[in-house]
Amino acid sequence: MLSIIIQAAENFLHNQIDLKTEKSTDINTFSKMRTVIASIDVKMDDGETKTIYLGFNETLIKEIISVYLMEDDADDATMQDMVLESTNMIVGSAKVLAEEAEKEHFMITTPEFKAIEEFDNCICSEISILSTSKDSLVIGIKG
Repeated sequence: MLSIIIQAAENFLHNQIDLKTEKSTDINTFSKMRTVIASIDVKMDDGETKTIYLGFNETLIKEIISVYLMEDDADDATMQDMVLESTNMIVGSAKVLAEEAEKEHFMITTPEFKAIEEFDNCICSEISILSTSKDSLVIGIKG
């Protein structure tokens, strides 16, 4: 599942925001940064539920806000809203990619805002980081 979410996130960052990405799993370089975090639950066909966490560093979410809303000085409330919308777009795209590839089928819930904090407070079984010229996006899966 992580690979399909990474693909959807890469597509989003490249095609929508015009940022190239590089993958990493080194959470240490990422964990002490101010990160806007949202989660979304995914229910698999076999009944298992996983929680997907997306953490956008402040610089990256502000770049996304600049592209979509043309705002250069976003406040915390705007960052929270954009993280929810971006999470919904990325995981929704992953759902479509998985179905098209006939890999996995799953249902998604409505994204929830979690916090603005260091990402290392999220306990995940799988983690990947997409670094861009505008900072990073961390993807974590629990369950």
